[in-house]
Amino acid sequence: MAALAEQAANLSLNDKAPVKAGKPKKGGDAAPAPQMERPEFIEHRNRIFDELFEKQQQEIAQKPREPITVTLPDGSTREGTSWETTPMDIANGISKSLAKRLVIAKVNNVLWDTLRPLEGSATLELLDFENEEAKMVYWHSSAHVLGEACELHFGCHLCNGPPIENGFYYDVAVPEQFGRGIAQVDFAPLEALANK
Repeated sequence: MAALAEQAANLSLNDKAPVKAGKPKKGGDAAPAPQMERPEFIEHRNRIFDELFEKQQQEIAQKPREPITVTLPDGSTREGTSWETTPMDIANGISKSLAKRLVIAKVNNVLWDTLRPLEGSATLELLDFENEEAKMVYWHSSAHVLGEACELHFGCHLCNGPPIENGFYYDVAVPEQFGRGIAQVDFAPLEALANK
């Protein structure tokens, strides 16, 4: 397992993945894989997410709004409103550049999404990519983006895709009709999907 993680960590978008099949183009690379039909499970998953998100928003709308105090690591405080004020609001109030760099927050020492409302008075840390925990959160989220791009492009099933010490990866099971492994020539379409 450690050897696999090390190999994955040493890969980059410039590394050429082996091509098992496919029609070669000039230069020896296989042609990019055509985008497969959108798997049905994606629509099902999106519907479930939308339903749960709407339910959560309705529950939050019913919560009482009360004044809260947010204490930052330097001891300074900011005022806010429970169930409305988010870590991103606090970051924007401090500095636009901080808000742009913000990856994740810690509320009372618990990792907290930047757009999730604060529930009451709390301590707050605003973490950017220089923080190791924030880096792992960023790579974890990036692995999910890569995974969905692979699902959309290849019609594949996701296997294992964790963040690792120096990045992230996803093992995928591509459909047999794809006819080959994923090659470097497939990276551009995946990147385009990930950037949507």
